[in-house]
Amino acid sequence: MTLTYANLAALVRLTLTQPRAAAQAVMRVPLPMAGRWSALLLMATLSALLMQVLSLLLPPTLGPDGQELRPVGPLVWAGMVTVGMMITAGLAHSVGRWRGGKGEFPDAVILVAWLQFLQLLLVAVQIVVMLLLPMLAPVIEIGGVLLFLWLLVNFVAEMHGFRSLGLVFLGVILTFVGAVFALSLLMMSLGVGL
Repeated sequence: MTLTYANLAALVRLTLTQPRAAAQAVMRVPLPMAGRWSALLLMATLSALLMQVLSLLLPPTLGPDGQELRPVGPLVWAGMVTVGMMITAGLAHSVGRWRGGKGEFPDAVILVAWLQFLQLLLVAVQIVVMLLLPMLAPVIEIGGVLLFLWLLVNFVAEMHGFRSLGLVFLGVILTFVGAVFALSLLMMSLGVGL
């Protein structure tokens, strides 16, 4: 698939209407592993840039003492997004394989990168809505979380060849809860407050 605006727009439409077919199309993109990692890193970089734009539009966040909190810098944000996407890809692959799936790690990486691209589009829409109709911005944000979850479930199901979206949804939720619990334990053992 050649990377053109028309192809990207068609793939976005396919993702929103037939997410499993879109997952197949994304996994068939002939990118070597280095290219898939590059796509993931590009999405993290674009995410950091977009979050900087968003932080300029939002009112400053105040701490408990009333002082203004500085927003996270773009490098830190890009690092956090990269680590988050790597963990998501690793869990989508390993937990699915553990449950009898046939998915491969390179496919998990490119699917997570594509999912992040869709999130970036949604944040861009959210910025426009926030400027034009601020009262609708929270609705877009909630819709974005639900859309992310729906697409993730479909992508994991297609990658591993699972039929039941309900069981995949349950697996995604349990994996998320387990990952948050494990991360909380790790942070506490390192003495980092949450």
